[in-house]
Amino acid sequence: MNHDGGITEVLPVTCLATWPRGSFVESVAVSASGAIFVSLHTDQMVVRIDPATGAVSPFASFPAPTTGLAFAADGTLVVTGGAPGTPPGLVWRVSPEGAVQQVAEIADAAFLNGLTPLGSRMLIADSLGSRILALDPATGAVETWLADPLLGADPASGAPGANGIKVFGNMALISVTGADRLVGVPIDQGRPGTPEVLAEALRADDFAIDAGGSLYIATHQAQSLLRLAPDGTRTTLAGAGEGMVGSTAVAFGRTEADRTAIYVTTTGGTWTVPEDQLEEAKLLRIDVGQPGAPLLGED
Repeated sequence: MNHDGGITEVLPVTCLATWPRGSFVESVAVSASGAIFVSLHTDQMVVRIDPATGAVSPFASFPAPTTGLAFAADGTLVVTGGAPGTPPGLVWRVSPEGAVQQVAEIADAAFLNGLTPLGSRMLIADSLGSRILALDPATGAVETWLADPLLGADPASGAPGANGIKVFGNMALISVTGADRLVGVPIDQGRPGTPEVLAEALRADDFAIDAGGSLYIATHQAQSLLRLAPDGTRTTLAGAGEGMVGSTAVAFGRTEADRTAIYVTTTGGTWTVPEDQLEEAKLLRIDVGQPGAPLLGED
């Protein structure tokens, strides 16, 4: 791992919810109404958390491990999953009542991961395929949107390649965890341009973006939350002492009450620390003083 955390300016952190040691809490998404949804990879389910009380309730169960979460343009929750390293990759839609419908089975995808809306489609990171897929969640139609060596991991890293993905303005931003880099891909009328490396020495899992273009990055193995400003300045906002052990994913609140807050999921160290040092998996809340950027890209 090659990670530069920059300077450190710790912000207050609140723990909203916890799960037992060994739980792999993988992703987080916030609905337009403010409800928080979290994927429990090890439990093959998605749970719903009340942001005001931290109350956790079961939402949907799946036939395989769950990975990425994101809301489509029509407000439907879309979930990626499957057994990592074993095809096929699976994608489901989940109704507001928690009914699960499989919409795609991708035979040559062994590890579907983060996803984000781009117009009516979803861009999905294929972590072992060095590519980004484009899926129509209404029909299940899927195509390779971009394949490039920059999206692949260093085989010696033991970490995924393309992992988190978000769209900001006319650019898709992609964290390539096992290569310690952030890649940017220009978008023109829904199609990708030539990818470029935007940052290196950066152990990045999932991330969220504020309205000014700063990224808030879960660094997973680096056990922290890092802010990457548009000018390249790096600031570690919270570390292991603040609960960021095995930080996996980040999402902004979407209501007036939490529009400047981010929610961060952690594994408590599953996969990253010795078993006798495992902590509970957590959902953490941090107010960063800036609202999140719009979630929908322009197709």
